[in-house]
Amino acid sequence: MIQRILALLIGISLAAAAAASSQSPLELYQRALVQEQAVGDLPEAIALYQQAAREAGTDRGLAARALIRAAACAEKLGQAAAARGLYTQLLYTYPEQREQTGLAQVRLAALKPAAAQAAQASSSRSGRTDVSGIFGPLFEMYCVSCHNQSRKTAGLALDSLNISNVSENTAVWERILRRLRARRDPPLGMRRPDEAIYQSAISALELALDQAYPVTASLNTADRVSDAELAVRMAKFIWNAGPDAVLLDAVQRGRLREPAVLEQQVRRMLRDAKANGLVTEFFERWILWDALDKAQNADETLRRDLRMETRLFLDSQIREDHNALDLWTANYSLVNDRLARHYGISGLAGSQFRRFTLNDNNRAGILGQGSFLTVSSMANRTSPVTRGKMILMIFFGIIPPDPPPNVKPLNTDNNLPMRARMEQHRSNPACANCHITFEPLGIALENFNSSGQWRNTDDGSPIDASGAFVDGTKFNGPAELRAALLKYRDAYYANVSQKLLGYALDRKARVWNVYDYEMPAVRAIVREAASNEYRWSSIILGIVKSTPFQMKNIVP
Repeated sequence: MIQRILALLIGISLAAAAAASSQSPLELYQRALVQEQAVGDLPEAIALYQQAAREAGTDRGLAARALIRAAACAEKLGQAAAARGLYTQLLYTYPEQREQTGLAQVRLAALKPAAAQAAQASSSRSGRTDVSGIFGPLFEMYCVSCHNQSRKTAGLALDSLNISNVSENTAVWERILRRLRARRDPPLGMRRPDEAIYQSAISALELALDQAYPVTASLNTADRVSDAELAVRMAKFIWNAGPDAVLLDAVQRGRLREPAVLEQQVRRMLRDAKANGLVTEFFERWILWDALDKAQNADETLRRDLRMETRLFLDSQIREDHNALDLWTANYSLVNDRLARHYGISGLAGSQFRRFTLNDNNRAGILGQGSFLTVSSMANRTSPVTRGKMILMIFFGIIPPDPPPNVKPLNTDNNLPMRARMEQHRSNPACANCHITFEPLGIALENFNSSGQWRNTDDGSPIDASGAFVDGTKFNGPAELRAALLKYRDAYYANVSQKLLGYALDRKARVWNVYDYEMPAVRAIVREAASNEYRWSSIILGIVKSTPFQMKNIVP
């Protein structure tokens, strides 16, 4: 009798499991609602909600709602840790579902006291997210006089930031790390740390942040995409096209994920002419902001030649596998006869674009190309402000604040050189503090007119292209600016890797957002690329190997 009863119960369980597995995610969600609200079986409801979330596929809204309900059930059962885990999973897996993530943030805040105690105890034991040893004295000596609860300069109150546990406010710490790498703080004229302190602070914060995200462990064990789908993603990323026969053959033989094979495929794909898709869809848009076709300071023929120069230059950088820094420093470009005349280069004939070695460093890299100089100018004049901001934003990921309201526009008196007009504008204290961070970078490019031609005077006055970074490093003209920028190369490598990862994950164009919890993957990509001189192939291979790129379900 007992055996028959057991067999009957097992049969019922198997039948129930089979029925559940055959149901759609929406049906599972509805069954979970019944279990929660009518039957009162909260553990069963949690299991069904989680199953609905796992099987929701592209219906990310349903998955997010299911996780919210599962977390609420866990709270009702007094399982605070489980609830926090579910809310955190929602925040990091479905960040675009704003209604549900808003609810999750509210509930996490309500559950915070107990969680904070546990986290603090854990942090005290391990010390992995504790940066108080270096950031306590650093903030006290250099930062909190401006960034405190009273003044909140740039919206930061560092005197109340938890330096014993960076996981408490990772978004602020990621912002601090970005600014430290670019040496943006403290401002010009204030006492500054020496280089050794900067390096120690950056290293300590990187290590702490890599440990700070509770979702990291679950991401590392998440389901990976199939080999066939990985091939599709690689081809879309590098070629903006489908996989070819060679890539599919590696899939068929089951060897695509072998480290040597994966590296070989990435390098091969970058040498292929189809890698021009990466140039046009990412690099051009990243550097030129989709603005060249709209520029009023060059005619259609000149715009076409300027675009072709930059496109061919970028293509050569990728296919020849240069160090990523060569975008700034390369001593060559590709021009035809029309563009050579525009630049004042003699000895070139014919409409065909050809490689030309530059005579000096003034026009080296992207900063000396007419495309960048045109899109960073106004219709009838240069714009040191736009040029300086573009350098900070494109290369370092530093976004200057918007100008204050009711600021008078720049003096349009054409009898004054641009530097004099900028000095007048900067006499307004509301403008000076921000302008001093980016304007000198643009002033250094003033020898280039609004379409990239070299000049020595502006409205009859000799051009003064001298300036300084906020750390006091001085420069004069584009060659010295470029050389001085090299000391901030770490910020550049991190930013370009972050943008490329966002592009590879098919995030919104030109924003190419990367979520904070994905930043440990970015740092891993940069560290691995260092062993191969930061060549494009090493950065792109690191992205292809990264957890965010290989996860079965990519967060939009």
